Amino acid sequence: MIIKIDFGDDFIQYVSCSTKVGRKITCIQEDFLEWIFNEEKNTEYWTLENGKKIYPNYDADALVEWLNNVSFRRGIAKAKVITNPQLKEKKIVYY
Repeated sequence: MIIKIDFGDDFIQYVSCSTKVGRKITCIQEDFLEWIFNEEKNTEYWTLENGKKIYPNYDADALVEWLNNVSFRRGIAKAKVITNPQLKEKKIVYY
């Protein structure tokens, strides 16, 4: 399933994922946001200023990492970022 991720300001990325994950994407969006804003669990996607974490700075790569390694960590990778989707997106998620 193709998911269109709209970050605003004309910044759009696409994620390919299993149908199981795609169907739940809007339901689990809040869980992703809790993870990305948690300074202790997530350190890679934070902007630092004078060595201090200021705010999360993320894109679809962060969502894919969370889907594959946190939310749906069992089994094979379920999601990946794609640049030129061959199929029309089935869902749109806004961040």
